Amino acid sequence: MTINLKSAQSPWSSLDGVEQLTLHPINQPFNKEVIIPGSKSVTNRAFILAGFSNGTSKLSGYLKSDDTYWCMETLKKLGATFEIVEDEIHITGIDSSELPDKEQVFIGSAGTTARFLPGILGTQEKSEITITSTEQLAVRPHQTLHEALKQLGVEVKYLEEEGQLPVTIKGTPQTGGKVSIAGNQSSQFISGLLMAAPLFNRPTEIELTTNIVQSAYVDITIEMMNQFGIKVDVSEDYKHMKVEQGQYKPATLPLEADLSTACYFMALAALNHSTIKINHLNMESHQPDLEVVDILERMGATVEKGSDYVVISGPEQLKGDLTIDMNACSDQALTIGTLAAFADGPITITGVEHIRHHECNRVSALTESLTQLGIEVIEHHDGWTITPGQIKAATLDTFDDHRVAMSLSLMGTKVDGIKLLDPSCVSKTCPNYFEMLKSLGISVEYNE
Repeated sequence: MTINLKSAQSPWSSLDGVEQLTLHPINQPFNKEVIIPGSKSVTNRAFILAGFSNGTSKLSGYLKSDDTYWCMETLKKLGATFEIVEDEIHITGIDSSELPDKEQVFIGSAGTTARFLPGILGTQEKSEITITSTEQLAVRPHQTLHEALKQLGVEVKYLEEEGQLPVTIKGTPQTGGKVSIAGNQSSQFISGLLMAAPLFNRPTEIELTTNIVQSAYVDITIEMMNQFGIKVDVSEDYKHMKVEQGQYKPATLPLEADLSTACYFMALAALNHSTIKINHLNMESHQPDLEVVDILERMGATVEKGSDYVVISGPEQLKGDLTIDMNACSDQALTIGTLAAFADGPITITGVEHIRHHECNRVSALTESLTQLGIEVIEHHDGWTITPGQIKAATLDTFDDHRVAMSLSLMGTKVDGIKLLDPSCVSKTCPNYFEMLKSLGISVEYNE
C-alpha cells in the first residue's frame, strides 16, 4: 500500500521531468536581498490545528510545497475546507460528527504529517483512518509514537510491516491519561502527542524518559497551540508536560518564513565572499536553525541582525579548526559539512546521529558525496570530521532528500561541473529553490 516517491510530487512541485542539473561557479561576489518562503514545520502545524478547530482560520505566509500540499489534501479528505483568498488560506475545521467512519489518506513523504496526525485521529472514537505514504516515509521511525498512543488508549494497527506505515488509527471511549516516551529520537513524536492531548477524553500528562532532541521544535508546537487557544504546562527540563481537555479555536496568523531554507542562502554568501540580506525573518523565532547564524560567524562571516532581517557577509576565507555540536540545528549539519570542505582547517560536526533516520541516512550520504568529490571525511556515529582539500567535479546523487540536494548545490557555486541527480526533491520544502539561486546570478542548467 506504500507508493513510490514520485507519487509524492504535487501540483506545487517544480522541475518535473528534470533528471539532473548542472551548476556553475559565481563569477564575482554579489550583494543581494531575498525573501524566504514560509516554514514547512510551522505551516503543517497550523494546517492541522486549524483543521481540527471549531471555525475558520486565516493563515498568511504559508508554504506551498509537496509536504504541505499532502497535509492539506489529507485534511480536506477528512472534511476540512481550504480556500485561497489573495495571499491567505482560509481553513474551516472538520465537524467531528461528520468525520467518515472509514477513510484512507495519502500523506506523501511528509514526516511532520506522519507524526502530527495519528494522535489527533486517535481522539476520534467513531472514525477508523488508514494513513498511507511513500515507501521512503513508510520505513522511517514511527513505532515510538504509536506505542505512546497505545498507552493513551488509541487503537493502532499495522497493515504491512510492524512499526511502519501504512497504519490504521482509531479512537476509543477511554483516551488520555499518563504516557511515558523517549525524547531523544524525534521531537515530532512529542509534538504529535501534545497536539492531540486537548482532544482526548481525559487530561493528558507526558513524561519523557530521556532528554529531548531539538526542544525548540516543541516550543514551536506549544506556542502555536496557545495561538489556537490551548495552554500547555511544561517543566523547565521538558521532562513533564500536562494538557487539560479543550477545543481548538480558529486563529488569524501570519506564518514565519522558513529559517532552514534561509540557511542555504546565508551559507551561499558565506562561501562566496558575498553579502545577502534576508528580509521578513523572525529573529526571535523558536526555529532551531537560527543557530546557524552564530555558526557562520564562528567560521568568519560578518553578521548583522535586525528584528526582522539578517545580513550575512562572507569572508575571503572560511575558518576551520572547529568542533561544532549541531544537535539542536541538525537539519543544517549537511550545509555546514559542505562549507567545511572550503575552510582553512578541519571541522568536526557532532550531535547528529538521529539524522541517519531522516529522508535518507544523511550522515552516510554526506560522507559518500564528499568522498566522491575528493574530500577526506572521517565518519563518526554522530557526525564527521571533514578536512579541506582539492575538490574535483562529479555527478552527485541527492538520495531523494531535499536537504542533501540544497546543501550539495552550494558546491556547484564554487566548483565547475557539479551535477545533481533528481533535483526535483527540493519540492518537499522549497519548490522554487533553484529559481531563487538563478535570481542571485547563479548559472543553473536543467537537463531532462
